[in-house]
Amino acid sequence: MKKILFLISTVLMSITTLTAQNEIDALRYSYLIPGGTARSMGMAGSFGALGADASNLSFNPAGMGVYRSADFTFSPAFVVTNTDANYLENIANDYDFNFNINNFSYIGVIPTKMDGLTSVNLGVSYNRLNNFHENIVIEGKNTNNSMTDWFAENGAGRTYDALDGFYSSLAWESYLIDLNPLDTTNRTYVSAYNGNYDQTQIQSIYRSGSQGEYNFAASANIMHKLFIGVSIGLQSIRYEEVKSLQEIDKDDNINGFNSFSFKESLETSGSGVNFKIGLIYSALPWFRIGGAIHTPTFYNLRDNYYTSISSSFEDSDKSINMDSPYGTFDYEINTPFRANGSLGFIIAKQALINVDYEFVDYNMARLRSNEYAFYDENTNIRKEYKNAHNIKLGFEYRYGALSFRAGGAYYDSPYKSDHANKDAYTFVYTGGIGIRGSSMYFDIAYAMVNNKNYYYMYEGVDNNNTSPATLLTKNQNRIITTVGFKF
Repeated sequence: MKKILFLISTVLMSITTLTAQNEIDALRYSYLIPGGTARSMGMAGSFGALGADASNLSFNPAGMGVYRSADFTFSPAFVVTNTDANYLENIANDYDFNFNINNFSYIGVIPTKMDGLTSVNLGVSYNRLNNFHENIVIEGKNTNNSMTDWFAENGAGRTYDALDGFYSSLAWESYLIDLNPLDTTNRTYVSAYNGNYDQTQIQSIYRSGSQGEYNFAASANIMHKLFIGVSIGLQSIRYEEVKSLQEIDKDDNINGFNSFSFKESLETSGSGVNFKIGLIYSALPWFRIGGAIHTPTFYNLRDNYYTSISSSFEDSDKSINMDSPYGTFDYEINTPFRANGSLGFIIAKQALINVDYEFVDYNMARLRSNEYAFYDENTNIRKEYKNAHNIKLGFEYRYGALSFRAGGAYYDSPYKSDHANKDAYTFVYTGGIGIRGSSMYFDIAYAMVNNKNYYYMYEGVDNNNTSPATLLTKNQNRIITTVGFKF
C-alpha cells in the first residue's frame, strides 16, 4: 500500500482549516445585478429619482416617501440561463432554469398634521440581488499542461506526509503526482504524465442559490417637494457550487494513464447588514433629482467544503478513489461602499424617464477572520479590482390604463485595465407592460442579461501550471410578474 502515513495525515488535516476563500468570493457577493418589481425591471431597474416603487428600497429609500397610499406587491420570476464555453476553440453549451421570488413588499403611509411634514411612510421589502443558478460545461484537448501540474505545484515545500488533505495529498495517494527525481530534499513534485500531454479535459460546473436583501425603511414626505429615506438592509446568502474536472487519455498518448476525475464541492451560507440613506428633491413638477449612499455590507459567512479524486490506470482494472475530510470555515466579507445619483422626468403626466448612475469601489472589499489574516487575498483585491461606474436608463409611456416600458443598463467591469477580464462588463436590455386599476395592478417584464468573462479551471503561481483560458458567454433571460394592491 502506497504511503501508509497518508492515513495519519488525513486525520490531522480534518482538524485544520484550508482557506479556500479568496478575492473571487469577495467579488461574487459585491457584483450585483438586482431584480425587483416587474415595473422597475421593465425600465432596467432605473427608478432612483421617480420613487413609488418597492424596488427602490434597495437603491434609494427616499423613493418610498413618494407613495400617497398603502401598497402591497408580490413579484415571482422565471429565469433561464444559457452559458457558452469556448475552450481551446471548442464550444460547449449548457443551461439552467429556476423559479424564484424576485420581490415582495408592504408600504404604509401615515399622514401627519405637522406643519411642512405631509406624511411618514414605513415599509418592508425583500429584493433579490443576485441569482447564482447556472450550469456550465467546458471541453477541449489540452496539449499544454494538466491539473496534475497544479497539484504538484501546490504541494511544493512539503514532504508527502504533510500535504494538504484537500488537493495535493489526494493527487499523491491516487498516483497523479510523484516526487521530483531531481530534488534530493523530496520537497517538490512532478506530474505523473511525464510531460506527455494531449488529454481531453471536461469540466462541469453546477451553481445554485441566491443573494437577497430584506429592507426595513422609513421616509418622510415634506410637502411633496423633498423626500428623505433611511433603511436597514439585512442580506442573506445561499450559494452552492459543485465542480468536476475530468482528464481522459482518449488517444493513448500518455503512457500507463487512462483518466482521473477531481470533484470540488462548496456550500456557503450567511447573513449581512448595511445602512442606506437617500433623498429625492422635486425641483419642478416635471423634474426630480435623487441620490443615496450605501454603507458596505458586513457579512458573516460559513463555508462547508470537500474534495475527492478518482483515478484509473492501464495496469489495473480498478480505479483509485480518495476523499478529503469535510472542511468548515467561518469568516467575514465586507462589500464595497456605494453611492448613486438619479434624474427623473415626468412628461405631460403620460411619460416617465429616469437615469441612474452608481459608483462602486470594488477594491474596498475585504475578507477577514480571526483564524487567518487574508493578507494575500486582500492584496489581490487591491491589485485586481477598481472603481466601477454603472448606468441605468428607463422609460415608461402611459396610454389610459396601460403602461409600456423599456430600458437598458450597463454594469461596468470591476477589473483593472491590465486584467484579462477588463472587458467583463454586463449589459441588461428590458421591456414590459402593465395595467392599472383603482386598487389593483398587474405588470410583466422581460430582461436579458449579457456577460462575458474569462475563466481558468486551475491557476498556478507559474503560468505553465495555469489552464488555458475559457471564454464564458452568459445570456440570462428573466420574466418577472408583479401583482400589486393599493389601499
